[in-house]
Amino acid sequence: MDLNLLNEKVENAIKNSEKYKTKGNVATYIPELANVFEDNFGLSIVTVDGKEIHKGDTDLRFSVQSISKVISLIMALEDYGKDFVYEKLGCESSPYPFNHVNTITTKAANPFINAGAISTTSMIKGKDSKEKFQRFMDKMKDWSKDKDITFLEKVYHSEMETTDTNRALYYILKSKGIFDLDVEDVLNRYIAGCSVGVNTYNLAYIAAVLANGGKSLDSNEQFIESDNVKFTLAQMSTAGMYEESGKYQMSIGFPLKSGVGGGIMGVVPGKFGICTYSPRLDNTGNSLRGIIVLEELSKELGLSLFE
Repeated sequence: MDLNLLNEKVENAIKNSEKYKTKGNVATYIPELANVFEDNFGLSIVTVDGKEIHKGDTDLRFSVQSISKVISLIMALEDYGKDFVYEKLGCESSPYPFNHVNTITTKAANPFINAGAISTTSMIKGKDSKEKFQRFMDKMKDWSKDKDITFLEKVYHSEMETTDTNRALYYILKSKGIFDLDVEDVLNRYIAGCSVGVNTYNLAYIAAVLANGGKSLDSNEQFIESDNVKFTLAQMSTAGMYEESGKYQMSIGFPLKSGVGGGIMGVVPGKFGICTYSPRLDNTGNSLRGIIVLEELSKELGLSLFE
């Protein structure tokens, strides 16, 4: 893809989205997430051949939140394989909010709702909780090529203090035999994964690795097995934007994963990875301005996989 054209379209999309700068609201159900500057905006693109575009607040670290569920799913697939994972987990979209108890029947509906991510978190291997979480952090650092990815303790403690619904989801899943691990082990690691501090470059690079079939951009090393890339991108397409995932596949048309911290990570297979950051959210928890920018870019550049 022509980098100059891509850069021009990015600048236009950002400019055209400025009227949405004060639309939407930051997440407040996790108190620490409300302590951000609401009007920040950043965008990073990393192409599969290593070229980069960065606009706005791209060095600013924000809470990864539900985008971490992509990492947890890939690790569960690596540690146990697809058959085991999807015996314990569904792969269908859900019409219910991401933390709703109705997202569980005999098992969680998909890996990108809270119940599903609690399930995949329980599958990450390690001798103890510390080693399991360290493996998670190491994957994020390796796949993003950033050893400085941080852990946001204030976000973690704020989320742990308000995690009653997630605790209820854990016990429902345990009652259905999905796992038999200690509640504090699983919940601590799930919340810790959501509390990792990233910037738009980190997530755009991870998305570019996925766009490159799981291969490193500089060494051609196979970071992620190609089948696991395929499964993950399929789930991002069907469930990555909560209960409005189908809507955004119609208007954007490539795999996406959002988080209530304000990030949206997108994968355009064979071309590039993209991440937008804007903490003002719509009613379903997706970054409002991020969606506007991605919709325009998809339209202007013909990025939808369904065209």
